Amino acid sequence: MAIDLTPRWKDFAVYLPAQQYHYASLTDSNRKMPQGRPFPDGYKLTDLDFLNPKSKLWHYGYALYSAGQFDTVENKACAVTNRDKSKTLILGDSGGYQIGKGTLKGTEHFKKIKTADELCQVWRDSGDIRKRIVSWLDTHCDYAMTIDMPLWARELRNKDTPFHKCSIEQLIELTKLNLDYIKNNSNGRTKWLNVLQGTNPDDSLIWWKAFKDYEFDGWALAGTVGWRGGLENVLHYVLNIRDDGGFERTNWMHVLGTSMPPWAVLLTAIQKGIRANCNPEFRVSYDSASPFQTGGKFQKITRYPQYTRDINTWGFKVVPAPINPMYLGSSLHFPHASPLGEVLELGHLNVRGGEFEGVPVDTVGNAMLTNHNLYIYIRSLLEANELAFMSKSEADKAVPQSLLDVCDLIGDLFATKRWQPKLKRNLELINQF
Repeated sequence: MAIDLTPRWKDFAVYLPAQQYHYASLTDSNRKMPQGRPFPDGYKLTDLDFLNPKSKLWHYGYALYSAGQFDTVENKACAVTNRDKSKTLILGDSGGYQIGKGTLKGTEHFKKIKTADELCQVWRDSGDIRKRIVSWLDTHCDYAMTIDMPLWARELRNKDTPFHKCSIEQLIELTKLNLDYIKNNSNGRTKWLNVLQGTNPDDSLIWWKAFKDYEFDGWALAGTVGWRGGLENVLHYVLNIRDDGGFERTNWMHVLGTSMPPWAVLLTAIQKGIRANCNPEFRVSYDSASPFQTGGKFQKITRYPQYTRDINTWGFKVVPAPINPMYLGSSLHFPHASPLGEVLELGHLNVRGGEFEGVPVDTVGNAMLTNHNLYIYIRSLLEANELAFMSKSEADKAVPQSLLDVCDLIGDLFATKRWQPKLKRNLELINQF
């Protein structure tokens, strides 16, 4: 019987692997295995679809999917568009990263615009782009992030991107335009998360004041408002949201771009604090594309963390995948444990051999590496939470004391009205994360 990891996440902040279209397309029910290509006996490409509850390998019902991968709202058949919506939940990313980097499809001409004022006017007139993004998210996603114009586009490292020219005020004004469009044009099928962001305490506060009163279904923490700004910053913002009643009237908060085991535990502690003091049904989530990048792009294998009381063991390690033309047709077993790993042979990965063949693995092989890595990430982040939130006497044996202490502190902060002095007194503990 296939493993279903979904139910075990009900009490924890949930990890959303950032699904990639090329993987979702390859593992969709409409795709056929290339004729003659070796594959584990009794399995199909659809078994690599972790969203598929009928997979013979394993199932996980959560993912993030970005509208920034598409230039049309039309239904491109893939594992996401053909999913069983009763068994899965998709959070849609609106493409803010692609907007900030200047790579959003349909905006190629923005790079030729010389002034910020001209660029802002072009975006105001780009109703077709907003319509495409909002329609795509409404069509395919249960939750979605609002369309934010990232403040980090102004940083020097992004000097060659279109919105680098814009001021903070201009980016806020354009984001308000986007939010007003969503409020007036969303069809109501999707719940929306208000994106909070910034690059430093000053512009983060400016953003918060500009958008805190917009009524949506939840929040998304991006930039230094999220984990990149450190735990102190995250706690500062989530406690401000709590003080303004922002968790009572919403039911979801997403933290962009992390899949580190300590943060998986910290975000669960925040979820527990919100559930205990504000909203018992509230959910926190976080995402990364790391399993796809590690397996599909770099052809590496993710290893299970060896969780101990040393915080340095609470991280993923990667090793090169067994990719070599010499393994063409090999029946040697894949040497790493996962549901797919149990049935995988090296000849299933290495399908191109010969002295002059530089890349023995094909797209199906990359998808198999990705499936293995996905399972390791999801299972390991789950187990990090299960260890940390066991009974105290058991958790003490397996979890770094500093991680347990900061989880207790987070619970105390959410139960306290005047949380600022307690936060300040405990900065030495907090800043370890």
